[in-house]
Amino acid sequence: PLAESPEQLLLFRMIFAVGLAANTAMLPLVANDYPAENSRGKMISVCFMLNGLGFIILMTPLRELSGVFEGLTDAASVCLFVSTGLMLGLKAGSPAQLKKRDPLLSTLKIGVHAAKKLRVALAYVAAVVARGDMAVLSAFFVLWLTQEGIAAGMDTGEATRNAIKFYIFIQVFALLWLPILGYILDRIDRVAGLAIAMVLAGGGYSSLFLLDDPLSSQMWFCAVLIGMGEISANLASLTLIGSEAPVKGRGAVLGLFSLCGAVGILIIAKGGGMLSVDYGTIAPFALVSVMNLVVLILALIVLKISRNDPEKVGSF
Repeated sequence: PLAESPEQLLLFRMIFAVGLAANTAMLPLVANDYPAENSRGKMISVCFMLNGLGFIILMTPLRELSGVFEGLTDAASVCLFVSTGLMLGLKAGSPAQLKKRDPLLSTLKIGVHAAKKLRVALAYVAAVVARGDMAVLSAFFVLWLTQEGIAAGMDTGEATRNAIKFYIFIQVFALLWLPILGYILDRIDRVAGLAIAMVLAGGGYSSLFLLDDPLSSQMWFCAVLIGMGEISANLASLTLIGSEAPVKGRGAVLGLFSLCGAVGILIIAKGGGMLSVDYGTIAPFALVSVMNLVVLILALIVLKISRNDPEKVGSF
């Protein structure tokens, strides 16, 4: 809000982007540093619930407060409040803090070297798809339903409101599903949990192609499946990488995991955009369905190797 020129706005946006990238890497890292292994799924599910709750609050009329406070007091004060709480409340250092720190390049190599473990490599691939699931939902779902509404005779405002209604329902149901999902993930093999998540996510997005009318009550059922699948893919992949990442170098592994997620967003943004031009705005959902299927097959292969030859799970 303090920018007085496009150049200043660009500079401020670059600073904000650095903070956003740091938050994207640090949130899963801290969430995986604290829990015990037998409760990892439940604790991370709570983090996801609070994360989703924040999103839902922003989608309510409370977002209009930005106009009252000129977009500065509300956003900046919330950031200051949260950062102060984190500074005072979080334990300093990492679980395996060393007196002598490794060079930055050596630390980064840890993340790449960890991919020699079959389960870590699977988690990296799952991150691409899980973040892709979220990206396709935020980038194309509302757009697709809005276009469907306009084609059915609604004006743009009505069509958009109708689309957002389903989008919010997806997020709300994802929150309701999280406690159950966290309980399940803590009681089964992490890779099996990932396989189940890919079935839910792939099934949810594939169900959109079975709709006779996406504006009908059938969409509520699809929205339930999508909400379950989207959040399951993200939580299952995060609990898997948290379980497999070494204590020393966990930051490097989780950082590379987040980078893989960013690649997934780019794939959906570029690939989904190209598909939507040629085949319509529903086409990107076919892309993520195929991506979920690929990870499902990989997860089943890892599970089979685990049963037949457990020693091979540690590396390729």
